[in-house]
This record gives sequence, structure tokens and C-alpha cells, in this order.
Amino acid sequence: MTTIIQFIYLVKPFWGSRGSLFCWFLLLLSLVLTLSSVWFNLQMNQWNGNFYNALQQLDGQHIYVLLRRFVVLVTGLILVIVLGDYFQQKLLMRWRERMTAHITQRWLSDHSRHYRLKLAAQEPDNPDQRIAEDIRLLVESTLKLLVSFLHATLTLISFTAILWQLSGSLSLSLGGSIWHIPGYMFWACILYTLLGMALTQWIGSPLRHLNMERQRHEANYRAALLIRRQHSDAIAGQRGESSERHTLMQHFIHVMSNWNQLIRYERNLSFFTVGYQQVTALAPILFALPKFLAGEIMLGGLMQLRQAFASVATSLSWFVFAYKEIAAWQATVARLYHFVVLLDGEETPSAPTTEGVTRLRAQLTVMTPDKTPLLTSVALNVQAGELLLLTGPSGLGKSTLLRTLSGHWPYYTGSVHQATDTCWIPQSSYLPPGRLDTLLAYPRSSQAFNAEQYRAALNLVGLMPLSDRLAKNIDWTQQLSGGEQQRVLFARLLLNQPKLLLLDETTSALDETSARTLLRQLKQHLPDSAIVLVSHQTFLREDADRVIDLTGYAPAVAHLPLAQGTLHAS
Repeated sequence: MTTIIQFIYLVKPFWGSRGSLFCWFLLLLSLVLTLSSVWFNLQMNQWNGNFYNALQQLDGQHIYVLLRRFVVLVTGLILVIVLGDYFQQKLLMRWRERMTAHITQRWLSDHSRHYRLKLAAQEPDNPDQRIAEDIRLLVESTLKLLVSFLHATLTLISFTAILWQLSGSLSLSLGGSIWHIPGYMFWACILYTLLGMALTQWIGSPLRHLNMERQRHEANYRAALLIRRQHSDAIAGQRGESSERHTLMQHFIHVMSNWNQLIRYERNLSFFTVGYQQVTALAPILFALPKFLAGEIMLGGLMQLRQAFASVATSLSWFVFAYKEIAAWQATVARLYHFVVLLDGEETPSAPTTEGVTRLRAQLTVMTPDKTPLLTSVALNVQAGELLLLTGPSGLGKSTLLRTLSGHWPYYTGSVHQATDTCWIPQSSYLPPGRLDTLLAYPRSSQAFNAEQYRAALNLVGLMPLSDRLAKNIDWTQQLSGGEQQRVLFARLLLNQPKLLLLDETTSALDETSARTLLRQLKQHLPDSAIVLVSHQTFLREDADRVIDLTGYAPAVAHLPLAQGTLHAS
């Protein structure tokens, strides 16, 4: 029941919206087409009885009439199955698209929910896998299970009457009394199926947990591979391939261990389900054999009984045959539900905005997540056109202060007022693979600027040779040096012109002349903007309007001196 509640929570935003009306139509159409195959199966059941009776009676004329009817029935059956599957695929595509868009919007929300979850150590493992794979698995397995369940239910209702009518009653003599069991084949089918369901649950119960673990271990392994690919230069430079191979194989060992457990339980379940399926094909003949040998039913009736019993047993055994899919579906629902619940948490309100030429006004104390003070009673007031340089030793909390001023660090007391258009650039550069003009225009569209504006920005930051490669789609982090990547960030700022720039070591890879030139370009071409820069480069003091050493705002902490000595190679 818990899984059903979680599933409704996940799909309600889509199926409960007006935009889903066409999808409801696709769902109903695909179900009508797919479930109409039950009617064709009923006709085929009747056809089987007539055909085998005609064979037994050597009625050649009737046989040829039945063969023509067989062609019509098979043609109709093929059409409804193929078209039903086609409309199901169309529905799956639309459902996945809308659900992916909804969850992605919640993850990459305007309030940076993805980043706040990471800061609060609440981010689930591998959110990329939840969005890319779990949504696909959810929509595919849900529709598959729904169609198969409804098909089984309709088949059960349709063939129960046939089975009851054809089986007649069975008379047993027990204790000197005669017992009449009407529709005995139906009751035998019920008992047979209940026993199969109980054994399936007993054998396959661990599969749900193992499927959840499988998804987690596979995602962790893929994430580890991706990290090694992204940092291949650092690995090659330090000859770390052996260490990385060992680490990757440790991840893969978890995958293999889980896989071994999974295939062991699936093997045990398959031993039962495959055997159960084979016995189901023979069981009705064994149950009906006494009546057939006694001449109470003809060969055609026996074939009808066999098909009706198999149809009812298969319908009742839906749980048996779908058990592995149900276990995987439950695992997918649970993983995606816990992810979406985190995304749907309360959003942090945006920081209040400033007025006039003031771009930043703050009076605050910055703390760690456990409420330990990092910087106390920091007072800042930055005006348009001003460059404020923040300095201090490493580990003091300068980056955390910028994170707080940008509105992304919730662990502080006091107040922060910032310009509406604020841009915070952390120490790690974000230059994903793509076109150069897309990287320069980020976060705006590449269509927001023309070629002349791109060339002008590149010229100002000293990257004019790249102006003829604006449409080049490659991984620019592999083509540009660290200093060139920082120049791209400066070009981005010149194009987007935010009102408040919070820069964290954005000139660290540049020489003195280049760093000072680029900061002067920002001040000259963005006169209506304020710049707050964290840097250890002392020569930048000459270009700053104000310099604040944050050491005086940090609680008294004893800093350990660096050890002196000589390292001797053996």
C-alpha cells in the first residue's frame, strides 16, 4: 500500500493536469485496442472447439469454412496488438517527457534546490540516474504492469464462465456420501493458483531490496567512471592509473556482489515459475481426462477446457509471472519518491534587494552547519562601480562568505541585501562541452548576442584568435589552459553585465598584468556594477577601491605552523 501511495504522489502532477487530456485519450485508446485481444481469444477458443470436433468427425467442408474464419480472426488480432503497442509507445514518450521536465524543473529550480540539497548533505545518491533512468523505468514498467493486469482481469472474467460451463460437476464418494462439486475445474484452478502465488512470494521476497541495491551500485559505478574521465589529465600527470583501476574495481565488486545475489534468487524463482508454467499447460488435461475417457466430452471440448483452464490460471497467476517486474517497479518508485520529496521541500526565499546605487549591503555572522562561527559581525556596503577585495589566509571562510552573499549558504545570522541581478562565480570554472558562443552567453541563450558582440568580448579579454571558432562544439576545458578558461569567464561577465559580481579567485590562473587588465576592463565596461573579489594575489590591492582583511572577523583560532625539514628520497 505504501508503494501505491508513493506512486500516486509521483504521477499526480502529470495525470492530474489539463495538459494530460491527450495522454488520457492515448491511454484509453491503447487499452481498448490491447484488451480487445481478449475478445479475439474468446473467438479463438470457440474456433478451437469447432475445429477439433470437425477433425474428429472428418467434416472436410466445415474444416475449410473454419480455416477461412481463422484467417479473419488472426488478422484482426494482429491489428489490435500492433496498434495497441504503437499507441502505448506514443503515450510512454509523452509521459516521460512531461515527467522529466517537471522533476528537472524542481531539481534545477530558480532557488537552486540542487545546490542547497548538496550543501545540507541531503542530496540523494546519483540524482542524474534518478532523472535519466528511474523516470524511464517508472513509466515503462507502470504501463506494462497496468496493461498486463487489466488483460489478466478481463481474461479471467471472460474465461471463468466457459471453464465453469464446460467442466460440469464432479461426483465424489466420501464416507458413504456422494458429494457433487459444480464447476470443479474452476475450483481446482483457484487452489492451484493460490498455491503458486504463495510459493512465489516465499521464494522471491528478497528481490525488491536487491533491485534497489542494484540500481544504487550501478549508478555509483557509472559516476566513478565519469569522474575519472573528467579528471584524466590529473590522473595522467600523477601516474595514478593503478590507484584508479583499484578504486574502480572496488566499485565494480559491489556491482558483482549484488548481481550474484540477484541472479541466485532469480534462478530460484525461475525454477519455480518455469516449472509452474509447464505444469499449467498439462494440468487441465489431467483434471478433465476422466470425463474425456468416459465419453462425456469430445476432443473439441477437451481443447476448449484446456485453453480456458490455462487462460484462467494464467490470469490468476499474474502475480506469479509478474513478480520480478513488480519487485523492480517497487524499487524504482521508492527511489524516485524519496528524490522528489526532497525536491518538493520548502524553498528558501530570495534575499532582499537593494535600492539606488547600492549593490550589496550586509551585516552578518557566517557559521558552519553545526553552528560554529566562521566570520563574525561582517559589515559590507558596496556601491555601483566599486571593486572590493577580500583577503585572508586559506581556510578562513572567504569562499563561504561569498556563498552566503550570493544567497546559497543558509547557515548565518543577520541580513543580506543584494542587487536583483547577482552573479556568483566559485573557484571551479563551469565550462561544459558545447559551442563556444553558448559558453560565452551562459546563462542566456547564444541568440541573445550577435557575432560582433562575441568578437568584441573576446578581444577585450585577449582571446581574439577564438572569434572564428564560435560555432565549434567541443570540450573546451581540454582545449584551453586554466588562464584561458578564466578569460572566457570574464568575457561572459562583459556580455551579461550583472549588477553584482561575486568572484572567488577568478584571476588565480592569470599573471599579474593579465589579472589587473581584466579587472580594469570589468570596471570600465560595467560602470553600473559592483565587484566583490576574493583573492590571495596581493598585487590586486592597487586596483581595488577598498580592501578588507577578513582575519579580524574570524574567531581566535590557533593556526598550526608549517613544519620545517628536508625530505630525503630513499
